[in-house]
Amino acid sequence: MRGNVGKNVSITPRGQIEQLQIFGDLTCTDLTGMSHRQVDLVKSFLRPSENTTVTLNVEVEPGNVESYGGGQADTNTEALQCGRRLLSIVTHDDGVFEEARWVLAPLRKPGTLDESNNQLQIKTTSPITGDVSLTVAQAKQQSLENLPSPASPTIPGVSVFTLTINSNSEDVSSQTFITSDIQKLRKFSAEYRRLKAIAAKVVDLRTKIIPLHERLSKATAGLPGNDLRDISTVRDEWIRKASIAKATVGTKSLRLRLGSFNVNGKIPSQDLSPWLRGVAAKKSTGQPWISPLEPLSPLGPLCDLLPEEKDEDDLLTKSSANATPEMKGVDPDIFVLGFQELDMSTEALLYATSPIKEEMWTTAIFAGLGEKGILYEKLVSTQLVGMLLIVIVKKALRSCFNDVRFCYAGAGIMGFMGNKGATAVRLEFTPTSSGVSELASTQPIALTFVNAHLAAFDEMVERRNYDFHDLSARLTFPSAGGTGYDDTLNLYQSDVLFWMGDLNYRINLSDSDIRAILTSYPDGDSGVQHIVAYDQLRNAIRSNEAFSHFVEHPITHFPTYRYGAGLSRDLLGYDTKRKPAWTDRIMYMPSPDIDLKQLGYGSHPEITLSDHQPISADFHIPVAIINKGTYEEHTCGLHRELSEYDQSKKPRIKVQTANLDFGPIFYRRPTKKALVLLNDGDIPCVFRFLSAAPDTPVAPSWLHIEPMVGLLRPKETVAVTTVAYVDDAAASKLNLRPPKLECTLILHTALGKDHFISVSGYYQYTCFVNTLERLARLPGPIRNLKTPEDLMPSTQALNAPREIMRLINWMMTNSLSETDTFFGRPARRKLCTVIRECLDTGEEFPTVTAESDRSDLCAAVASTLVAFLDSLVVPVIPPSLHARCLQVRDRETAFELLDEFPRESINVWISLTAFLHYVGQQGSASGKAGSRSISSKALHLAMLFAPILLRDDPSGEFPRVSLIGKRDFLLYFIA
Repeated sequence: MRGNVGKNVSITPRGQIEQLQIFGDLTCTDLTGMSHRQVDLVKSFLRPSENTTVTLNVEVEPGNVESYGGGQADTNTEALQCGRRLLSIVTHDDGVFEEARWVLAPLRKPGTLDESNNQLQIKTTSPITGDVSLTVAQAKQQSLENLPSPASPTIPGVSVFTLTINSNSEDVSSQTFITSDIQKLRKFSAEYRRLKAIAAKVVDLRTKIIPLHERLSKATAGLPGNDLRDISTVRDEWIRKASIAKATVGTKSLRLRLGSFNVNGKIPSQDLSPWLRGVAAKKSTGQPWISPLEPLSPLGPLCDLLPEEKDEDDLLTKSSANATPEMKGVDPDIFVLGFQELDMSTEALLYATSPIKEEMWTTAIFAGLGEKGILYEKLVSTQLVGMLLIVIVKKALRSCFNDVRFCYAGAGIMGFMGNKGATAVRLEFTPTSSGVSELASTQPIALTFVNAHLAAFDEMVERRNYDFHDLSARLTFPSAGGTGYDDTLNLYQSDVLFWMGDLNYRINLSDSDIRAILTSYPDGDSGVQHIVAYDQLRNAIRSNEAFSHFVEHPITHFPTYRYGAGLSRDLLGYDTKRKPAWTDRIMYMPSPDIDLKQLGYGSHPEITLSDHQPISADFHIPVAIINKGTYEEHTCGLHRELSEYDQSKKPRIKVQTANLDFGPIFYRRPTKKALVLLNDGDIPCVFRFLSAAPDTPVAPSWLHIEPMVGLLRPKETVAVTTVAYVDDAAASKLNLRPPKLECTLILHTALGKDHFISVSGYYQYTCFVNTLERLARLPGPIRNLKTPEDLMPSTQALNAPREIMRLINWMMTNSLSETDTFFGRPARRKLCTVIRECLDTGEEFPTVTAESDRSDLCAAVASTLVAFLDSLVVPVIPPSLHARCLQVRDRETAFELLDEFPRESINVWISLTAFLHYVGQQGSASGKAGSRSISSKALHLAMLFAPILLRDDPSGEFPRVSLIGKRDFLLYFIA
């Protein structure tokens, strides 16, 4: 609120109370009517983001006159004599949250006031939350007779009602008022109930995951958005985080094990203990340390880009997919197990759910837990035909789980039958701690689990996507009952949402390709890497068609569908009539406030009773133990402190420097600079970075800023981290531009002025992320270029880029004795950076003498070669020739096709394949590719290099071709 404020006035956060005093002008009317002047006066004290939805004219019940101000007596005698009040509901909508409070404004005296004596006093406000209740009853005659106001309605036949607001806060006592304006009373009660339901609900996860700067109003340089609303949004978020940090007294580790199993109508006939024990974290298998399917060093969180010294043992790529610590010797606190196709009978389609099979599987679960089964008990279960979701918790923690709700929805035949659909359970976990007094409870976290079975068959991917969105909307948890308002919750009103089941997403590869790839790798890990890129679910997530913002742990296990005894099976045990796929999945969407870690993810081939393998995933959640009393107290105090946006004072930010010079900026080498901001004013201020024009980014792609928005108290400083980092996308553009980099950052102070920060740097050209044609025209090392046009004429181009030839020649000379050149030890990040720098500058590669150092150097050079080829803007074989390559049926025709290769590609192809041919012959084991006998090492090399040398066209102009076809074409040259 704004205006002449006697005490800090603002919308208070949910669950907080604040006393207010405002002075203004008011006229008085009788209880059956209300002057527009009164409503306008209340509105005059509001900010643009605030609104008065209902204003009710009331009188204080006798005996309650002195309690309306939170226990403080009103010294205004005329107000006491009048006893009249304006009871208003004020809402605040920042675009994400809607908060509300009721406001009590006493009138000075009856009759029309002197216009020159402008005085309106608002004495009390309180937020409308789930902890506040409202009751309405017909007033007793004796109460009416004792009213002090001479204008009291005592006319027979006029109904008068009492309105009581009960608050659990010690700051404001319960208050009772009297009114005869039944129409306004109904509106007041309805609005109160609506806002109370909103206040009681958990914020939607889809809202929580939106970065704070994206929640603010649209604004650009010279065109600020809604600063008042932005201030409120940033302030509330800042207060929430600060209060959580202040009120956190410890953490409680919550360990979860989730499992999904399509049982194909079978009864439990095997020991389930392998499934219930979870998946142990796998160690690195020594397989290729770089996958052609993922970027070499993808841009992750800003903190991962800071140029801090890394340990010498850092690897070139990400650590093993399951390298996180497992729960060694620690039992899960909660099991959540989802079943599909529990009942496949015809009767089951009519929702005739029998508890018999649930009881059978529950018994089997506890039997699988062995002697530890006595430590657990079933908390809840819910079933829809063949879909069953069971939650089992430790008995010692049973009291920590509360507000348990469940629901289900069909999505099968005709769109609603129960052969497909989902079951869901929502529960709250309230950690306990001896550090919290009995009078101050701790805040719970909400966990939601979905067990789904979506549409089958390869071609039904769009139907699966639709089912996901449909179930997301239809799965709602009904009101707990007895609350007096509707507190129905959706799936996303939670702190973590887990979604698992037989989701039925398939693989966009031919059946023969999938089997050939899997059988090419006895250990399976490398084959899995190549196939996952064609997984329909992963593609749906990348394209935002379904499961947007869900996270799935990297897949390292074989496809879980389809197995089965009595079927015609291949060497891996898959049904020859059903294409293998990862139909069974476990994913999650966490709140940014939850530090969830996944500890394992895999299948359990030991259990063979179904045509699906069961899967499981282990999770660890450190749950903050938050003293609710301390949280509310600190929140209230910070809110009062940060509400002083007096329009007579302007917020002022002082920028330490107006220029940021990054100096030389290298490819994939982050450079950090700090931008220090100081609140040089007397009031809190909010800052944010703006773009220069609509629909343009705040900063160029090579510059990253953290934080993008923030709040500073008076005399407080903050160091904004700016990082210059050039990834492949940025390098593909910067390699073709002048090396001088310049931009201007616009720092906006809400309700204040803008600051302009100049940013500069000098890009160091790299041979990575170029075309072969451009590299062949370089007159020397690329770092020597003054401008991107300093190239030799095409008639004088080299036969092949010198950088590739340097790598191949070095490996031919130095690494031929390394039989595991591409499959040995992982490469070290720093050494790879050194090799890359030598390619860019023309300097010699480092020399080593120790055998261990020599092996490290060989691994680094090999890794750099793979990364270099994978970074090419156009692959060695352009996509326009891929279909022709797959038409080749013999070695002679394959060599004849080289005549159609671009000039700069021919020598690269010949030199590289000659080297790979030699390396491939070092293997002793042999495999089969068509009718030819080839070494297993040649197969591995072909699978590693084929997706890179014949990389798919991302634009879609040229369709994807068979991965096995690519492999076989390369094998004509290296086998």
